[in-house]
Amino acid sequence: MRRRLSVVLGIGLLLAGCVSPSPYGYLVSGTVPPQMPERLAQDTVTRMEDLYPPAHTRLALTHPATDPYGLALIEALRRKGYGVMESRVTTRMNPSTRDDMPVAVQPAVSHTEGLPFGYVVDGPFESRLYRVTIFIGSHSLSRVYLMDAQVIAQAGAWVRKE
Repeated sequence: MRRRLSVVLGIGLLLAGCVSPSPYGYLVSGTVPPQMPERLAQDTVTRMEDLYPPAHTRLALTHPATDPYGLALIEALRRKGYGVMESRVTTRMNPSTRDDMPVAVQPAVSHTEGLPFGYVVDGPFESRLYRVTIFIGSHSLSRVYLMDAQVIAQAGAWVRKE
């Protein structure tokens, strides 16, 4: 009986790990030049223009964009003519502790509101490689960059997953 219960519990924990949401946002560790997020955002928008027409594409961000890359990306998208609906972080009073706690308010993401949109910027890998991945609807775009002597350069082509 105990063995069966422990097997069921183990399988349950394994499956729970599979359905937990993956982290989104700016996950870069260490220090990087301050212009890096802006440069990555500009390159991302340039690639998006080829696939998603700016004046006809609305995006609904599925997570708060409070990091340097996210803020630069949203600004660059709007300058190009994209409609961007952001996730907002609000502050509400917690009745049990009376402390202000930030609570993320998720947008109602639908095709009438915009395509679900998210991003991950992570690295370094192999000590100097950084990766940008954006998720638009059910597709993703990814590119690797190389940081060399405080200069960021493209280390490969954009890869599109449909």
